[in-house]
Amino acid sequence: MLQTFRKILASTMTMAFIAACSPSAGNPTGSPVNGNGAPVTGEGICANPYYPVREGATWTYESTGSPSGTYSFTDTITSVRSDGFTLTSEFDDRTRTQEWACKGEGLSALKLGGPMVATLNSQDLNFVLNVKNASGVTYPTIINIGDQWQQTLEFDGAMDISGETATAEGNVQTTFTAVGNESVTVPAGTFDAIKLQVDSALNISMTIQALTVPVTYSGAYFYWYAEGVGWVKASGEGNVTSVSFTETIELQSYNIP
Repeated sequence: MLQTFRKILASTMTMAFIAACSPSAGNPTGSPVNGNGAPVTGEGICANPYYPVREGATWTYESTGSPSGTYSFTDTITSVRSDGFTLTSEFDDRTRTQEWACKGEGLSALKLGGPMVATLNSQDLNFVLNVKNASGVTYPTIINIGDQWQQTLEFDGAMDISGETATAEGNVQTTFTAVGNESVTVPAGTFDAIKLQVDSALNISMTIQALTVPVTYSGAYFYWYAEGVGWVKASGEGNVTSVSFTETIELQSYNIP
């Protein structure tokens, strides 16, 4: 059972950083704009050019090449507050939520993203992580080419595996680097995007039946973000417990009110 447990966990760690996403009525070759011709960004300290924080905004994605096979999911901003918002992710018949904080320096995820949790649950697992400490930002308010920043999450949690309970604790550190601007084409359209290199390192300790199983993850992905639209593509490689893979995730459709 422990071997199966490690294999399932390894196949899903690459999706921990996905913060975790009907065709748009706007121009698919540019950015959605408001009535004044400015890109849609949100309001107050939640305004961000590369992540439009708008209640009701939706993004649908499809992933290919991951150890979990082809899958799709839809992200929806279901609630917006003056200092944060709630992102709801839907995978088939399962729904997960993720809280975000809005700060002067940018937007920060307050827990690991929905795709990993949804995949674990799709394997008849019940997995809950509680973030004890979150530092840094996910999406800075201003990004210039050459900028680099980090975000760190420390967490603990529990997993139910066919009636057996496992505990978990660990941390994940993600380093972001803005490497340039590119035109990128996905099913949702063609976009002028900023390209980010995202390097992730995760250390997690799982304990089941008094046995502790250490798991490490390293990943190197490129993410493309279009101003006024958000995340439109991700592609990269990862390695978890000797399982290597190459994954591509593309925006299929979106709607930003």
